[in-house]
Order: sequence, then C-alpha cells, then structure tokens
Amino acid sequence: MNPIEANGNMFETQMVYGVPTVATQGFLPLHNSLVTDSFIHRKPTAAIKSESSLTYNNLPLPRKRSRDSAMVSFPSPPHKSNEACSRFSFLGHDISLHMEQQQLDIDRLISQHMEKMRVEIEEKKKRQARKIMEAIEERVMKKLRVKEEEMEKIEKINWALEERVKSLCIENQIWRDLAQTNEATATALRSNLEQILATAQQVKVDKRNRGVGLEAAADDVDDAQSCCGSSWDVEKNGDGGRLCRTCREEES
Repeated sequence: MNPIEANGNMFETQMVYGVPTVATQGFLPLHNSLVTDSFIHRKPTAAIKSESSLTYNNLPLPRKRSRDSAMVSFPSPPHKSNEACSRFSFLGHDISLHMEQQQLDIDRLISQHMEKMRVEIEEKKKRQARKIMEAIEERVMKKLRVKEEEMEKIEKINWALEERVKSLCIENQIWRDLAQTNEATATALRSNLEQILATAQQVKVDKRNRGVGLEAAADDVDDAQSCCGSSWDVEKNGDGGRLCRTCREEES
C-alpha cells in the first residue's frame, strides 16, 4: 500500500468522526460559507493525474508531497454556527465543494421525499374527504328515502280520509233527505189524524145532538099520551115499582 492510499484510508476513517452526520445534526447551508466563497474565487489549476485510486471531482493533486500536505486537517466539533462551515481539506486540497455538493444532493433527496410525502398526504386527505362525503351522501339519501316513504304513506292515508269524508258527506245528505221526507210524512199523518179526530168529534157531537133530539121527541110523545089519560102512563121498574114517564121517578 503506498502512502497516498494510506492517507486516503485515514481520510475515509477520520471523515466519519470529523463530519457531522445527518442523524445527529441538522443540515447547515453551505452557500454562504467562507469555504464556498474561497473556492469560487480560487483560480483553476491544471488537471494532474492522481496517483491514487481515490478521485474527488477530478481535483488536482501535487506531484510532490510536503510535510504539511501529508497531514489531513479536520474541523473541530461545531460550537458556533460559523465553525460548522469550516474548511475541509484532503492532501492539501480543498474538498468543501464536494462536501457542499453532497449536502445539496442530500437536501434535494430530502426535498423530493418531503414533496412525495406531501403529495401522498394530500391524496390521503382527498380520499378520506371523498369517503366522508360518500358516507354523508349515503346517509342523507337513506334519510330522504325514509322521508319519501313516510310522505307516500301520509298521502295514502290522506286519500283514504278524503274518500271517507266524501262517503260520509253523501251518507249525511241521504240521511238529511230521509229525515226531511219522514218529517213531511209525519206532518201529513198528523194533519190527517187531526182531521180524522175532528171528524170523529163532529160525528160524535152530531150523534149526541141527534140522540138528544130523538129522546126529546119521544118524551114529547109520552107526555102527550100521559095527558090523554092513557093507562100506559106508568111503567114498572125491575123491582115491581112504577116509574113516571115524565120525571122517571118511582111512585111512593
């Protein structure tokens, strides 16, 4: 193993401890850091073939290594917000751009995942709202069907009641006509009865008057016979006594 590969392995080993991970620390933007500014304003150098198998975006490596370049410097643990954006170097070369690119890729993945989750949550909310609306619509339709059935029953009952009222009105009219007919018949019968009674009373009075007249005529005849001294002026009663034909009294 050559020294460059050894230093690369050391870099890979120590990167884990020098760089804050995603799970332990939040992502910090690198676009405002001093590392980015220094890298942007840095003049491009000629591309030199790397002697090791580790390449980072084709960064140039010096052919000669100095004692300072052989050492890998890592930032101290972040105590402030500015210290989190410190410079990263490997073999004397700044790899902050690569780290920033990795950070941007991670941020992009997180943004895509968050957008995907947001879309899924919105779809889930829409499905839930659709289900709720369908349940409400089904319940409302069921209540409407029940109300329609009740309305149909009420209409049938009203129709039956109307028919019953009509039949009762017709029956009432029939009974009223019958009562009027009976009343007229009763009035006629009463009038006839009064006429019959009056006629009978008149006949009775006539008979009485006729009987009184006949009796008076008979008495007159008897009186005439008594005045002539007839021997038949005295009648005998049932007890053997004699009665006067004029006064109808028994003789003493």
